Amino acid sequence: MLTEKEKWQFDLHGYLILKGAVPKADVERMVELCDTWHALDDSELPPPLQSYRDVNTKPTTPRSINNVPYADEVFQRLVLNREIMRVVLALTGNSPQLLSVALTRNTKESDDIHFHGGFSGGIRNPANDYQAADGKLFATFLNAGVSLVDVPAGTGFVCIPGSHKSNFPKPSHVNIYDDPPTVVNVNARAGDVVLFTEALCHGARRWTLEDPRRTVFVRYGTSYASWSPGYGPIEEHQDKLSEEVYELLQMAGFQHRKRVVNELLTEIEKL
Repeated sequence: MLTEKEKWQFDLHGYLILKGAVPKADVERMVELCDTWHALDDSELPPPLQSYRDVNTKPTTPRSINNVPYADEVFQRLVLNREIMRVVLALTGNSPQLLSVALTRNTKESDDIHFHGGFSGGIRNPANDYQAADGKLFATFLNAGVSLVDVPAGTGFVCIPGSHKSNFPKPSHVNIYDDPPTVVNVNARAGDVVLFTEALCHGARRWTLEDPRRTVFVRYGTSYASWSPGYGPIEEHQDKLSEEVYELLQMAGFQHRKRVVNELLTEIEKL
């Protein structure tokens, strides 16, 4: 499922860039929905969409709208995107669970996103495991950042390459505006996906363009993880999902192979 070069790159850096993984028509539809929903007040969002922001104490925090697969099938296609799932399946040992999908919008007024993940705060989250052995890679928590716009240099996603394997806390003076090789600013074009392990120390630089940055963050985990009971399908809105997406949202036992995984593996092997 992963080429030897991709294995080397992911193990070395903690992320992969999937160029042009999302079709242009789907990108345009997601941009349209992003602008429509972000123009609404929280109370006006169609259920079960929910807005995540702190308008009282942190009004400049980038707004995120969650549960978007329930509202439009373009996001259901995204979470099952064959190029994304090719990597997710390989990294989770064919045992993935869809955890969340968030549609975010950053403007010139939005805050920086300071480093988090890995040992960024001096404490490693035990849920964010990463291992490499016997020619295989394994990660318990993955994030696919899907760019809906072109991201110029100096803005957007940054990370400390290799920090997903670090055994020591990040020095306090290292920040998101430092230069390579310590900090890398990963640029993307509309339709590209930056897929990384949450064990990677990462953040985002302030957006500088007039037109907002629009991004979809699709998070996957291992379906048998001890911390995943906090996730799962919203049962009262099950009818809004395809059978495949509904199953992908569910937990599963360590030795259970989901039907949707078998279908994906068959399709991907034919590509």
